[in-house]
Amino acid sequence: MREDTKDALKITNQYRGKGGMEYWLKCEGVHLRILVTPRTNDLDAGEWHVEARAGRTSDEGFTIDEWGATRVEALQAVGRSWTSSAERVGLAMFDWEAVAKALQDVRAL
Repeated sequence: MREDTKDALKITNQYRGKGGMEYWLKCEGVHLRILVTPRTNDLDAGEWHVEARAGRTSDEGFTIDEWGATRVEALQAVGRSWTSSAERVGLAMFDWEAVAKALQDVRAL
């Protein structure tokens, strides 16, 4: 495998769970878990909920979650929140456009 693609962002696992779809991505040794769930009641803040969690192992990490009218809008909101919180809480940086592209490639968005 070429060095420049070995650490590139890629989906490593996907499955149905917790009322939605869960996607595991990996980039440069850091795992990113994305959970996409639909609205479950009238009190939910939007039609779609996206939760993101990252860490070098599946047991560690920090979680950010956001709502949106669409799955794409919810993911974009997570990306904005993640980027604005990254330095303050020590989050790994991700290319959220690349995350969206990877999820679109598997029809998650």
